[in-house]
Amino acid sequence: MPDYKNLLRSVGLNESEAAVYLAALEGGPAQPQMLVKRSGFSRPATYLAIEQLVQKGLMSSVQKGKRFVYAAEPPERLVNFGRSQVNNLSIKVGEIERVIDDLRLMQRGERPSVKSFEGADGLKAILQDLVASKPQSTEEIVNIDVLRKVFSGEELEAAQNILSKFKAKGRALLAGKVSAVRSGVEARLLPEEFMFHGDILIYGDKIAMVSYKEKIMGVVVENAVLADTYRVLFELAWRGAEEYPLFEKT
Repeated sequence: MPDYKNLLRSVGLNESEAAVYLAALEGGPAQPQMLVKRSGFSRPATYLAIEQLVQKGLMSSVQKGKRFVYAAEPPERLVNFGRSQVNNLSIKVGEIERVIDDLRLMQRGERPSVKSFEGADGLKAILQDLVASKPQSTEEIVNIDVLRKVFSGEELEAAQNILSKFKAKGRALLAGKVSAVRSGVEARLLPEEFMFHGDILIYGDKIAMVSYKEKIMGVVVENAVLADTYRVLFELAWRGAEEYPLFEKT
């Protein structure tokens, strides 16, 4: 004899729902108290199962006098219910497939964290985060002339004060007229043909990207995979710039 309870559970009913449905199907319409006895489940579990079965269209209620009795819907409804479960599952699988890349990034806590900043205060926040992160090294591509145009002397001095506390080694590809470089940084000087209005700074598991064109805007992305990818790109750029001079203090 088939195990009807397990069969019903396989199409989406829980254990109490399967037992109550079969109790109503075999014994006919009954009041909840009778279904409690037939199903073998507690009163709260039976009442909850009845409510859920009604919502699923597998049980209906009929008023007899002042009382309600509950009847199981024909078994054909189980087929319709099972098909709807399959359709719903197919939709959910499709939704998971659409976000599978995001789910992969969440594995081992690698989902990128993105913070945005604006204006001089934004640059200050990025530099403060750089110092607080205490990375072993940094890689940066920046146009010094653009920095001087968009920031005041006071703002640049405030930035230098923050960086004075930062001792990590680094490498930088610098465009524009360079007069000084932070201690511990090896810098190559790019020719005038390389004109850009942004700044890319790689430190630890983070990448800071700042646009100085019109409105000053920056973002810091925290993700180890992306940071390592940007380091590879920087390394390629660094090796390609070997023909350009290193900055030397005069």
